[in-house]
Amino acid sequence: MRRLALVVIFAAGCRPASTATTKPEARATAPAQAGDPELEAVAAKLDPGPQPPLHEVLPPWLKARVESSLTGDPKSPKRIAEAREAIAAWDKLDTRDAGSMMQTALLFARGLILAERAVVAGSDDPELLAALTKAYGVVDSLRLFQRSALFGQLLELAIATARKEAQLEAQQIEEALAAAGRAVERAPSLHMHVTARLLREHPRHPTVPEVLVRASQAKREAEQFAEAVALRRLAVQRKGARATGGDYAELTGSCLTALDLACAEEARALAAARGPEEAGEAKAAAFAKRLADLDATATLVRRVAEIGQTPELTLQLERGHLLLKLNRLGDAEATFKAMATAHPSDARPLTGLAVVALQRNFDLAIATRHVRAARELANHDRLYYEVALGTVPLVMIGELATQMTRAPEAPPPNLDAQLAELMALVHGFRAHDPARAAVLELLFTLTREAMPKFVAKQRAPALALLRKLPEQALALTRKFPESRDAWRLVFSSTRLLADPRKVRLLASAPLPATLQEDPDLRLQQARAQLAGALAWEDEELLLTAVKSVKSLPSGVDADAAAFFNATVDAIAGREGEKALLQRAFDGFTALAERKTGKDRALALNNAALVVAFSGDLPAAMTILERAAAADGDELAARLNAGALAFRMQSLEGLPELFASVAAGAGTSSLRLQARAWLVALAEAGHGDVAVTREEFATAKREEEANEFRGRVPLGRWGVVEQGDFKVSLGYSSKEGLVLLDEVEQRWWLVVPPARMDSLLAEKQGPKKKKAVKQTKP
Repeated sequence: MRRLALVVIFAAGCRPASTATTKPEARATAPAQAGDPELEAVAAKLDPGPQPPLHEVLPPWLKARVESSLTGDPKSPKRIAEAREAIAAWDKLDTRDAGSMMQTALLFARGLILAERAVVAGSDDPELLAALTKAYGVVDSLRLFQRSALFGQLLELAIATARKEAQLEAQQIEEALAAAGRAVERAPSLHMHVTARLLREHPRHPTVPEVLVRASQAKREAEQFAEAVALRRLAVQRKGARATGGDYAELTGSCLTALDLACAEEARALAAARGPEEAGEAKAAAFAKRLADLDATATLVRRVAEIGQTPELTLQLERGHLLLKLNRLGDAEATFKAMATAHPSDARPLTGLAVVALQRNFDLAIATRHVRAARELANHDRLYYEVALGTVPLVMIGELATQMTRAPEAPPPNLDAQLAELMALVHGFRAHDPARAAVLELLFTLTREAMPKFVAKQRAPALALLRKLPEQALALTRKFPESRDAWRLVFSSTRLLADPRKVRLLASAPLPATLQEDPDLRLQQARAQLAGALAWEDEELLLTAVKSVKSLPSGVDADAAAFFNATVDAIAGREGEKALLQRAFDGFTALAERKTGKDRALALNNAALVVAFSGDLPAAMTILERAAAADGDELAARLNAGALAFRMQSLEGLPELFASVAAGAGTSSLRLQARAWLVALAEAGHGDVAVTREEFATAKREEEANEFRGRVPLGRWGVVEQGDFKVSLGYSSKEGLVLLDEVEQRWWLVVPPARMDSLLAEKQGPKKKKAVKQTKP
């Protein structure tokens, strides 16, 4: 919760350019309407009374900065239109891209503050009030976000942006964090007050039904189920003949969460009678599935009613978990607490309480406390081990990170005890899932052996241990041939190998017949093959990767498959084969049309390079400008723009550009490419040749010394990789124990300097490297 809320707080101190395109049709005040007794009664129940605006929680220094950035009449039609559009931008939030999320949060925060200022200044514009109900609902909902890796990245990005653009100090960041918490606490009351205002002042405005729906959702999330049903039913009634089958399906869901079967059955019948909103076979199938899901939920509700208050432990445990599925967290918590009191020696009620903590707000501390309290109790079932293994390691990682921050040179004091706790959980988990337990045991054992060496700065022995992982994982696939976890670990860890023959062998290891059409594994294998081929400049493995890419099963994400296909076409066609280049260009441009942020910048950069391969450098430069606009922080597109400018004999500013990429790029291959271009510039008369060559050689040695992968990718084939080796554990109420081990790469096309080969060969001795033969799929 605090992470994404903090983004909104930080955003308040930034000055994003206005993006409003709506014609300013809003009025500062709206004509008065006669009251509606029914809505006035609802408003009276909802309204907690006037509330201070949300931006009042900002620290004084940040509030002053915000107010100084917002000039003009706050309730002018232009400002009101801008506020509404900025709040509406939240609907386009792209959760796959932290950078794009940050930009959306910036825009949303500005819209929220503009809207509040307009209302404080006297505006009663109904559409503005409706937009504010949406905005407050968004802020309120932030408490429900799980503290996932994605939002961790977003928090880091928000802090970095705040420090860079707003020049914030540590104390100011802490104040902003506190303000974020207060904002989330106050949002529900503001939401209900603005809702009540709209219902009283504009009872016949067309936004009334959607505002009632938002209020219903807020009540449902607050576990005020009867109120949620009443508001949802009223919203449907106010729509009248415009109410759709989808509206009645949503009402059915609210009724089921309230355990009101009669209400649900009536609404479900009306939903079926109205049918889907749009015609078409696909829409009909989706609507039918929606009704089927509601029917399945109704079965859960009936089972809850059947069990009732029967005191038998297993039945009450079942009831508690059914209530969790119905998102009745308070009732589930009460059930598990009662069972824990009645059966203090049984681990299962405490496991249930741990799941409640995770599902409510992903509170790892409370969840871990419950599973540790259950450690010495009886009846450790599969759920216990999955919850424990999905929470305890995450808490330990946080503790280790804190210890290492305080004393980076000292070995972690409790590492042995912590790993012993994890190994005990793994041993217990074997009875339920021996294959997954074996993978976890391998990873925990490696951690126990390698971490002390890393802490002691014994890098070479630590890396030697890490580089055993791929073959150890492959050995597990022989024992557990259908273990998806083991195969994923094989493919993701091939980048650790320092032997190209082993890379080729493991990346091309045949999957068993039962997993041949597994979309995720096939994608991971193709990634490993292409990454290995590019890192080791292995033509044979490139051919294998191309075959894998061209035969990916239909279940693979369409965009991932499209990126793969366009990338291998570009690699094969970069010497000018028009058919391949056209196919690559079409693929990248189609992706750019539907992507945002970094993904859009990647697609545009690669499309530009394909155009450059075809010989049209000015057109390529134009596309690179669009790539830079999509993600201004991405350095690959800037490097390519400089490389093309060099080829066009436009050298002004290139030394500074290449130096900035060499210093700031996040990947070793991109940094080396920039260093090589500095050498090329020097040889063209813009720099000291001897100095730049020595700087390149030094940089290459340092990159090789710091590289944990088997080899520093050089990018001589015109492709550099961005990607992270991710191994993590977690628990999901829908999926159970989640074991993530993958590398999600982005492949950026680049323009290597013409003298890259000779530059590398010069530093490797008198024997010149054999030129790389181009391979066509």
